Amino acid sequence: MCLGELAEVVEAPDGHTALVLARGRTTRVSLLTLDGAVAPGDWLLCHSGFALRRISPQEAHDAAALRATAPDTTPADVTTREEGP
Repeated sequence: MCLGELAEVVEAPDGHTALVLARGRTTRVSLLTLDGAVAPGDWLLCHSGFALRRISPQEAHDAAALRATAPDTTPADVTTREEGP
């Protein structure tokens, strides 16, 4: 199951994409699914390179607090394996 990522808008120079900060790294997302403009400081819910919707600062805060309480479910022994022919 894939979850949306909380992201804060850093810049949105052209109205079609935005540079966002999510989990300490910046990435560019498409704004094609949103109505209206975004501005630096706005919060978005993003997934697979698209901004899905705007969220309020309170929603972002609450979601981040909830995520911080979730256990790390990634097994410590996960390794990458090559697929055979």
